[in-house]
Amino acid sequence: MDLQELNSLIDDPANVSLPVKIIAIVAVCGLVLFMGYKLVIVDKMAELDGHVSKESTLRTTFESKQARANQLPAYRTQLKEMQHSFGSLMKQLPSGTEIPGLILDISEKGLSNGLEIELFQPKPEQQKEFYAEKPIMLKANGTYNQLAAFVSDISGLPRIVTISDIRLAPEKVAKEEKKKQVAFRLTMEATITTYRYLDENEEAGS
Repeated sequence: MDLQELNSLIDDPANVSLPVKIIAIVAVCGLVLFMGYKLVIVDKMAELDGHVSKESTLRTTFESKQARANQLPAYRTQLKEMQHSFGSLMKQLPSGTEIPGLILDISEKGLSNGLEIELFQPKPEQQKEFYAEKPIMLKANGTYNQLAAFVSDISGLPRIVTISDIRLAPEKVAKEEKKKQVAFRLTMEATITTYRYLDENEEAGS
């Protein structure tokens, strides 16, 4: 296709040869397709990629939430077990009215095991989030077996009682009394802690 045929195509398209017409039609169709691709398809493809990415994110979120939903019955069962365990532990915490009796029980455990109690001094309560600690300073003399039996009896109480800061040392006695002793005796100093739960008014005021 020379320049004259090109001019004829512009001025009088009906008189140009068939090959020129075919080339011109192909060129116009190609231009239309190219412009449609650039102006429409490219934008739609970018929009499609965005939707595909969003779908992937939503699918991941859905699968995560579905997995949590499938675990919900197990979580509920676990929560009931925790509530039951917590209730059982709370029952082991005496109320304020039971603390004096519990302290008396601890003192009697020492005497029943043959200990010579030099100091049994309850200290002020220390309030925590939903319970209070009642420390007791203890100093007692006895044989190793007597002290061990006392600690064992304390751990066997139905209420929660802990023993901490245990210090053992040979008992200090006069020489005359020391000669009379058959078994080696020790002095134990420790902190015995009892606990009680706080009622709603105490928790609110703490």
